[in-house]
Amino acid sequence: MANTTGSTAVAAAVQSEEPIRWATIGDSIAQGAHWTGAERDYVQLLEERVRYELTRTTDSFVRWAVSGATTADTLNRLPAALAQSPNLVLIGVGTNDAKAGPDGLDKFADQYDTLLSTLQDTGATVVAQTPTAVLRTSRYNLGDHLPAYAETIRTVASRRDVLLVDHFAHWTTAGNGWAPAEWMADPTHPSGRGHRVIAKTLFETLDLFAAGSACCRLLEN
Repeated sequence: MANTTGSTAVAAAVQSEEPIRWATIGDSIAQGAHWTGAERDYVQLLEERVRYELTRTTDSFVRWAVSGATTADTLNRLPAALAQSPNLVLIGVGTNDAKAGPDGLDKFADQYDTLLSTLQDTGATVVAQTPTAVLRTSRYNLGDHLPAYAETIRTVASRRDVLLVDHFAHWTTAGNGWAPAEWMADPTHPSGRGHRVIAKTLFETLDLFAAGSACCRLLEN
């Protein structure tokens, strides 16, 4: 369930005249690496919506997401990200953590909780995201493991009162428990179209979606 308090905080920040320093931390999907081809990833679409369409030209977007990153890797990189004093942080982890299977769940829960609490202690608005789903042919049995990791993110985000963007729920509903093949570049990574789906869910959760927006209309294809 969306955290309406967090959504309201994002909406208030976007409506204010104060510049927002946006930061994205996480894995290859958050990085927008390789698998989007020549198409824009979801963070680039978010920047288009915010800096161009909403004319928030003094906002800045910085990414500390790295392909292959787990939550532990992200925690290790966190000091560099926090040195930029971000006001709003998008988190995109969980897929690589799920390679550890059931044995890694408790460790993941602890690390994710540490990640959220550390970010909250800075005063930044935090946006948690569940991973996108995968195809049946994904390696590491990710299709079997991801549901529990997504549920862990939901649980920790709820306990920490952090706004949640639940991509996993949307994708598994659309794909009958799996990722829709037309949204994927390979069994694990979303394509450019998949990133547009991610962006739409993100925009809707952050109250940034508008039917009259040219950027938002791109997300319908």
